[in-house]
Formats: sequence, structure tokens, C-alpha cells
Amino acid sequence: MKKGFTLIELLAVIVILSVVAIVVIPKIQEVLFDSQDNAYNLLVTRIENKANDYLIDKDLANQVITGIPLDIYLSDLIEEGYLETKELVDPREEKKHIQPTESYVRFSLEEGNLNYKAYLVIR
Repeated sequence: MKKGFTLIELLAVIVILSVVAIVVIPKIQEVLFDSQDNAYNLLVTRIENKANDYLIDKDLANQVITGIPLDIYLSDLIEEGYLETKELVDPREEKKHIQPTESYVRFSLEEGNLNYKAYLVIR
């Protein structure tokens, strides 16, 4: 008796593997996209926190408290050593970079609370 698999057995395995691949590959892509989005959100949070540190260190909060919004550009954060240029890579698409001269964090006073939000230009 010959050892080995029949053609039908091999085809059955190929079909099963194909079905598994069809189900698993989209899930893997979803996990990858989610992790890239999470990395981007962490980067934005880091930039906002560094801008907040800059605001406190430079004693600029008084300007915001008077009701005048304040924009802190990423180029200023880099110049003052709060950020490094190499940190400004978009984790969702590594060939794209956050433009420090066009991107900023805006601080404003809303309903008595100091709010800040990053506005990033990516190219």
C-alpha cells in the first residue's frame, strides 16, 4: 500500500486553509489598523502634553486665562527641546510626517476650563 494523500484530501485541506485565510486576514488587518490608530492617538496626546509643559514652563497660562486663545507651534516645541523631529512620523503611514511649522496645539478657556487640542498637518 502506498503512503500519501489522495488528490481529494489535498484539495480539502486547500479549501479549509482558504476559508481560514478569508476569515483571519481581515481580522489581522483590523488589529493592525487599530494599533496604528492607537499609536497615532498616543502621539497626539504626547504632543499635547509637551505643549502643556511648555505653556507652564514659559508661564503663558495667564494669556489663555484672559480669554485669548494661544497657539503653540510644534516648531517652537522642537526649538525649545520639548519634542524631537524624529518623533513626528505618522505611525499610520510612516512615509508621512507631521509638519512642525504648520502644526500647533491651541489652548483656550471654555466655561472656566483650560482646554487644548492639537491641529496637525501631515504630509
